[in-house]
Amino acid sequence: MIPEFDVDICRDYDLKTLLTGLSAEDVARGFTDHQEYECLGLPSWEEAAECLTEEDALLERAGRSETPDGMEAILDELHDADDVGYAELMAYTFRWNDIGVAGLSLALSAARIATFYSCSSGLNKRHHAKYPMVGAVPDPERAGLLARLIEDSGCGIDQVYGRWYIYGRSVKDLHVLGRAVLVARDAFDALPQPSWTEGLAELIEELANE
Repeated sequence: MIPEFDVDICRDYDLKTLLTGLSAEDVARGFTDHQEYECLGLPSWEEAAECLTEEDALLERAGRSETPDGMEAILDELHDADDVGYAELMAYTFRWNDIGVAGLSLALSAARIATFYSCSSGLNKRHHAKYPMVGAVPDPERAGLLARLIEDSGCGIDQVYGRWYIYGRSVKDLHVLGRAVLVARDAFDALPQPSWTEGLAELIEELANE
């Protein structure tokens, strides 16, 4: 089974007070108190699609599990069967994001929406969030498009200090939203690139070598 959480779905946001003016250094180094989150850089739509495809297969397996938290059970099975393969999958496909929110995080980053947090939540206490959540900062142009996709996917928005916390009752909802962002890639690509994208790849490479 895949856990579902008892949370009211609301969309509380104000496009006029979105966080703006992010620089490449802000995005690369982190601009919130969620310091353990690593910048996803500028992934391609193909990379986001690959992540969503892998995530879909694992979510399907988790949904067939008879354990209360099928995702945790599947991850334990993967790790026990091949710990090296598990580490490679998490590092290269999911970029160390929790499965269930990784696909959305990659899709948002491919849409050039800055992400700063992700947590799939779960039934144990190792997760930070009480329910599945991804933190993102869209520019006003992308925000309008993203808000419609969020509503259509049955997810919610909580805006805090100009930042969006996108959430759902289940990781399945956030996965559906990630798929919707991927489908809308042409609309996102038609928008001007945010200023923080300029020089971001080079800066991330510099930071990795420090």
